[in-house]
Amino acid sequence: MKTDCAPDLDSAADNSELNYVVHGAGAIGCVLGARLAQAGRQVALVARGEHLEALQRDGLRISGYTEGHFELPAVRTAHELDLDERTVVLLAMKTQHTFEAIEQHRDLYRNVPLFCFQNSVSNEEWLIARGFRAYGVMVRIGARIDEPGVVTHTGARRAQIGCWPTGADELCAAVADDLVAADMRASVDAEVAVAKWGKLVLNLTNAFSALIDLPVQEWFSAEETRFFMADLQEEAADVLDAAGISPVMDDGRDLREWIERMRKPGEREPRGDADPVMHSYPSTWQDLYFRRPTVEVEHFNGRICELGEKFGIATPLNQTLNELCQDAAARRLGPGTETVASLRAAAGR
Repeated sequence: MKTDCAPDLDSAADNSELNYVVHGAGAIGCVLGARLAQAGRQVALVARGEHLEALQRDGLRISGYTEGHFELPAVRTAHELDLDERTVVLLAMKTQHTFEAIEQHRDLYRNVPLFCFQNSVSNEEWLIARGFRAYGVMVRIGARIDEPGVVTHTGARRAQIGCWPTGADELCAAVADDLVAADMRASVDAEVAVAKWGKLVLNLTNAFSALIDLPVQEWFSAEETRFFMADLQEEAADVLDAAGISPVMDDGRDLREWIERMRKPGEREPRGDADPVMHSYPSTWQDLYFRRPTVEVEHFNGRICELGEKFGIATPLNQTLNELCQDAAARRLGPGTETVASLRAAAGR
């Protein structure tokens, strides 16, 4: 069943039970850690700052679609943990933090399976190029940190797992089985890169959502916002066609079919939970809200712009979102500084 996996990557799956290190235990990482702990798996968290201090002092408190109070080992660096041949590392930090984190753990993680529960395709590409044992994961989990140590799981619990860029092995199946035992919608996907490119196209909307202050539940409701997203994704479709990449979208459609559906006229009901407390906001929105100095959009919109430049295809909407969102983060502006009209004006569209 294996294709692109290295020949020795199945060794951990021969053991009766894996143990997990969640490196980057923010909102999504905490959901993963909590669910695996509920399923009886051994889990340790790697976190930082006030969130780490709260996890060490008070444990993890999580509510919403995952609930409980968890006393899990929480450390600043995985060097404080005992890793063995049964250890699997789940990377859950944002892409811009991956590179420094891995460099700090270069020797420790050299022969440890690294599963990228992250957006973008940059993480797997970077790790594989440097000889790490990286696996791709298309993850769909909505979650937020309400305060240090306190997380709300706002929706979704899906993960597609495969070797990078294609293939699958026994370790993929073992991790997927553990996630299924944790009541996740997990599966093995031998074409995980295609799924992750589809997720990247959806993530092009993260900057848009942050700049106009729009929850995920309302992304597809109003024509104005939906048509903007369709135009944004059409730029990506043109670029990806030129690059020979054919992403599969969330509902199984190809990208052109997805865009055609987005352009159907009429207002639509918001998706998901009607309770505002359970509304989801993408991690980019959360970065602006908490006045963090960096955002991940250069690995979403910025990646489309890079490919557009390579193939001579204009990407004004993606360029505008990439620049304005990074500027908002650098200036600590918070969400909601733009409107659909102002973004179109800035992009000349």
